[in-house]
Amino acid sequence: MTERTADELLKNYTHAPEEFPVLMEQTHKVLRDGRIVNERININENLIHYVRDTALLISKIDGRIDCKTLKKSDAPYDHVIYLDKSARPVSWLVNLFWKDFARKGEDGAPMKRPAHSYLNIDRSPWFRKVGIKVTDDGRQMENGELAQYSDFVNALPNLDPKHLAAIRSLYIDGGIDCEDTDWVMSHPTVLDGKRILVVDEVSRTGATMDIAKHVISLALSDAACVDGTYFWNPEEPPLMAGGEKILTSLPVWYDPSTETGRGIGGPNAYYYRGVYEAYEKRSEEAAGGADIDLNKLRTHAFAASVFSAPLLDKDGKVLSLVTEQKTRNLSRDLLRLHREYQAGRIFFAPPRAWMTMPDFRSRIEVQGVLILSGNMSPEEAQALRESPLFYLNFLEKLKKQNSNLPSSN
Repeated sequence: MTERTADELLKNYTHAPEEFPVLMEQTHKVLRDGRIVNERININENLIHYVRDTALLISKIDGRIDCKTLKKSDAPYDHVIYLDKSARPVSWLVNLFWKDFARKGEDGAPMKRPAHSYLNIDRSPWFRKVGIKVTDDGRQMENGELAQYSDFVNALPNLDPKHLAAIRSLYIDGGIDCEDTDWVMSHPTVLDGKRILVVDEVSRTGATMDIAKHVISLALSDAACVDGTYFWNPEEPPLMAGGEKILTSLPVWYDPSTETGRGIGGPNAYYYRGVYEAYEKRSEEAAGGADIDLNKLRTHAFAASVFSAPLLDKDGKVLSLVTEQKTRNLSRDLLRLHREYQAGRIFFAPPRAWMTMPDFRSRIEVQGVLILSGNMSPEEAQALRESPLFYLNFLEKLKKQNSNLPSSN
């Protein structure tokens, strides 16, 4: 291959930021003159980041990579629980890229994607459920100390069992026809004996994930296991400010200051109770009954503290995604990301944890770049390291490549 071919490859994998109106806004925190500032990430580097982290998560779900050690494993999960709201777009990426990255069976087809669900479990309300007063972001207690998972565990005897029953009710086949906590906690679930993976978007203190795994394990006590993992892996190590670690980057959709942008709202007991009671009344009034799944609606009302409600407008009506443009634009970007990948226009840099996989080398070389092999002579290896088509050289240049090309639709 020639230098010109390397340039052609760079052009193929280079994108104009305007092609991805949402993803182009991705920033990371850097130190400049002693100050922490936000800088926008090059679009090519950003696209590589999203695809790579999606591939790694899929390999955890399908069991090839152990969630804790990031080493080879062989135990797929039966069910994935994404934590609302910020992990919901993660589920979209997994659904889009599943067939591209999931492990292949003997017939060469990707394994079936396991079922998934969503739970709204955040540290702030759960600290409060056990009597610990915390700031709105759940980071500090009244005494100014950081609120930690150990504090939650120590106060766990204060937890009302109805909060665990709320989680369990969502996994009772056919829903519930009563709201008795003891009945719910003793009733079998569809996840009994199943391996469960809890997914959050990013780890900051780890408290949310630890609390989520703990309460899900208590609520679904007959599950085979409840493990946890994260989607986003910041490229740089955390920065220190005021004795606290600050992540250098977060997924572009992560914004705790707004409800919008992820296609779902927060918990809303009033909304779900209102829906259930309205349909219950309609069912009673309908001659011969009505074709309404009241048990399902009752489950949503009972579990409303952990089951996200739709986004609502100021009049309390469900907000259309045509109106809620942030979510619509994000979904368009993610759809385009997948289309461009399948068209061979997004460069795939496999996660480091994939180095032990049989297709690690072929995943790289099929894209037109080269990687060292064990049978190369020292001279051949050195020549390759100096080539613009050497994987690491090409990847580094692509991450810095800018495009003035007009965006295409």
